[in-house]
Amino acid sequence: MSSSGGYEPLIHRAVAAQATLRPEATALVHRDDHIAYQTLEAAATSYAAELTELGVGVGQVVPLLLPRSPQLVAVQLAVLKCGAAYANLDRRWPADRIAGILELTSPILVAAEGVLPPGRRTVYRPPAEDVRAAAARAGALPPTEVSGSDPATVFFTSGTTGRPKGVVSPHQAVTRLFGPGRLPGFGTGHATPQAAPQPWDMYAFELWGQLTTGGTTVLVEADHLLPSSLRGLVRTAGVDTLWITTSLFNLFVDEDPDCFAGLGHVLVGGEKLSPQHVRSFLHRHPGIPLRNGYGPVENCMLTTTHVLRTEDCDLPGGLPVGRAVPDSTVLVLDPDDRPCPANEPGEICVAGTGLATRYLGDAELTAEKFPVLELGGAPLRIYRTGDIGLVDDNGVLHFRGRRDRQVKISGYRVEMAEIEVTVGGLPGVRDCVALPLTDSEGRVHRLALFYLTDLDGREESAGVDDPLRIRDQLLDLLPGYAVPTIVRGLDRLPITANGKLDRRALVELARKSRASRPAKATRVANRTQARP
Repeated sequence: MSSSGGYEPLIHRAVAAQATLRPEATALVHRDDHIAYQTLEAAATSYAAELTELGVGVGQVVPLLLPRSPQLVAVQLAVLKCGAAYANLDRRWPADRIAGILELTSPILVAAEGVLPPGRRTVYRPPAEDVRAAAARAGALPPTEVSGSDPATVFFTSGTTGRPKGVVSPHQAVTRLFGPGRLPGFGTGHATPQAAPQPWDMYAFELWGQLTTGGTTVLVEADHLLPSSLRGLVRTAGVDTLWITTSLFNLFVDEDPDCFAGLGHVLVGGEKLSPQHVRSFLHRHPGIPLRNGYGPVENCMLTTTHVLRTEDCDLPGGLPVGRAVPDSTVLVLDPDDRPCPANEPGEICVAGTGLATRYLGDAELTAEKFPVLELGGAPLRIYRTGDIGLVDDNGVLHFRGRRDRQVKISGYRVEMAEIEVTVGGLPGVRDCVALPLTDSEGRVHRLALFYLTDLDGREESAGVDDPLRIRDQLLDLLPGYAVPTIVRGLDRLPITANGKLDRRALVELARKSRASRPAKATRVANRTQARP
């Protein structure tokens, strides 16, 4: 199950080519400002010259802690022009998390606004200016020799050790999806809102999908894309192609189903889709193609898509996730790494140019998750997703769940183990269990935490018996979306007859519990983004 074809693999060269072909065309819309391709390209060249003088070069990773703006896009292109990779970080993440990521990346330079954790590194603070000012001072910049397989961006996801994983993605992992004969809705005459969080791979989807093909990207400053703002973007900015997470899609369908009017393409994913909401959308908007999108960040952005039909809503196993996107191959393998027959479930594995090059600073995990297998008589590098699925008689992939304890909530990937490692490090906590809670359709909608106190360390554990204080501490250590809403202290953890942890009993206990109200409500609001 695969797809392929030709395209310009380098992100910055693809954007530069559009600046040459259509210099006056609108690349970015920010507020009411329209930035032309030639302006964006010249500004990127100007910033690239400054970064080069500061030592940025091939093979480096440059963390960015900058607000969403045309300048951020120009700086990202500048980093790529230097032959380096950029890593978007969220300035609202806890300081310890940012410090850990900076330690992992070991950058010689960080582009940032505001105060950074201490460390020996150069801080590049772009001037507070319109990108036109940067474009005006652009000069010649010698091209840097990089290939499509070289790193372009690093995405940080939740890790089982309590330390974020850095997924290093090459240029071609992004550009493979866009261009003639590839995903529809991108290129000249098309426009997409960029509202996904900057550290997420779908930020790259919303941004580079249009900029590498001659379309327009509309930068959304707010964390939340609301039905009213979508209506406005369709009307004033010509937005016609939309990526939206399942949670927001459901919200929009429930509250304002007509807000999709005027769109030509809608892609939805990040979590399991609701047949009820899909059916409602298709009934209301029969002329708008609705695509289900599936894919882990390790196979950048999307792995499969499926144009949904009303009859798909009646399938007993849930809505299909479809066929492979360009230059990706999807395999369903049994425990012996042999391809499963049609309709037989196995682990979903992926191959192709969308694969990440490695996990940053973790060769052991890279070797485990990206092995080279002998398949069909030839070596093939794959990514083991940990997802279970099957391919039906028509070659369509169906998702059947996770094999491990990684979940998605509001579009974010969260490892239960990361929460447990973090909680286990709090003074006075002896043991803990984090688990996801699902709704009637199998979607994760809440996280729960149960913990035991250290009875032998009463002085040190002062306050640990208060779930609100536990949750309050977690807000300083984890992103808001990874902080459980239900937190309870127990005398002991339930076990099954064979001596194993009784997770079913914990789920039932969690369902009977009220959500723990945050002690620092403002901090929760600031750190939890509803638009992933």
